Amino acid sequence: MQEIVIPFQIVIGALTPQGYPLRALCGERTVEATMTPPVLTASPAEMGVELGNMLLQAPIRSLLIEAAREAIEQGARMQMRLVIEAPELVTLPWEWIALHKGEQHWQPALREDYTLVRMSTRAIRPLPPRRVSGPLRLLIAVARGYEATADTLGEALIEPVRAGLLVVDRLRDATADEVVAELAAEPRHMLHIIGDIEQPLRQAPRLRLGRAVNANELAELLVSLDDLRLITVAGTPSEACTIFAANLHAADGRAVAALPNINPTAQAHWSTAFYQALASGEPVDIAMTSGRTALMNAAEPWGAPQLYLAPGGEQLFRPGEPPIAPVPSEAIRPLRQPAVPLRRPRFTPTETEVGTPTRRLHTLRRRFHLQPQVIALIIAGLVLILLVSQVINVPGSNVLPTPVATPTPPLLLDPVRIPVPTLFPTPAP
Repeated sequence: MQEIVIPFQIVIGALTPQGYPLRALCGERTVEATMTPPVLTASPAEMGVELGNMLLQAPIRSLLIEAAREAIEQGARMQMRLVIEAPELVTLPWEWIALHKGEQHWQPALREDYTLVRMSTRAIRPLPPRRVSGPLRLLIAVARGYEATADTLGEALIEPVRAGLLVVDRLRDATADEVVAELAAEPRHMLHIIGDIEQPLRQAPRLRLGRAVNANELAELLVSLDDLRLITVAGTPSEACTIFAANLHAADGRAVAALPNINPTAQAHWSTAFYQALASGEPVDIAMTSGRTALMNAAEPWGAPQLYLAPGGEQLFRPGEPPIAPVPSEAIRPLRQPAVPLRRPRFTPTETEVGTPTRRLHTLRRRFHLQPQVIALIIAGLVLILLVSQVINVPGSNVLPTPVATPTPPLLLDPVRIPVPTLFPTPAP
């Protein structure tokens, strides 16, 4: 597993009168070209050759070869990133792109040194790799009518389960709420969904899991699941599955693998190689290449699987490393900030008919809440004052009380001692 990854990004812009603008970026180098609208053909392989010639034009191909030589010198690998800004081009089979020169065939989706991934037009921050001390845990959620596909997939994953690489659970007749409840009750690292995807008119595709949910609704249901790193969506029809997977990655941010319109046997071949590579610690784009290679060896449509990934988020798991223990709640002490008293404005601007704000004073209302003890104390004080006033003012009495003379204590003066001079006789000469 190589650690150094050199990204080679190709952005396909929206349609202009000249065609679709292409912009290839690698490091600080950028080249541009223009792609004409592609013509759809019946065979995906033929379509891949046409897309390869239209996408990898001469200036882009020269930059790609230059970047590949630098990657070889650094002992790194390339990662081709497709950013498709034109919505009508999202459903095209870009994973089939190929370049032919004589008997040589260059197909990046089947190479580990030129992995091919799709990326969202939104800026998505990748999640950190999940540390896993034991086997990876996979939940297969199957909609009604796809039980046979789930059985085929479960039988294909017996070997990695026996090897202790995976723990696989199946949820039959699954609904969206049951899937979320199961993931919350027992955390899983990967989710594999099998079901129908409907495409309403002028609306986003919706996955049928008990009830129909679109990608944004499913992302909201999965937002609190910290252990989940990968979502695989296997559904029909092909175009609806592709759009749903792209929308789910843009809304959720996790890595999303799409298996549009793949039969159960092909899905089993791909899943065995893909999940086993992930359990061995491989990056997800390398694992996707392993799954496509398994499909090619089984004479299945190897270009059908798609991978939607955030920049730099190819390493999903770190098997064999214990997870970092969370900090206990008692060790976290929030810092208290003194509350700053807000000054109440003395007036508020109010729009008048001419649009000029006028000043209106606020009416300040203060509410005093008197406790029963305070009320009783006030009443007792009033009664005491009334009684004292009645005792002092007796009716018919005009005699004023005679003041009592208080003797003044004598003033003690210390005697003043005046020194008397002493006369000494003068001695005779």
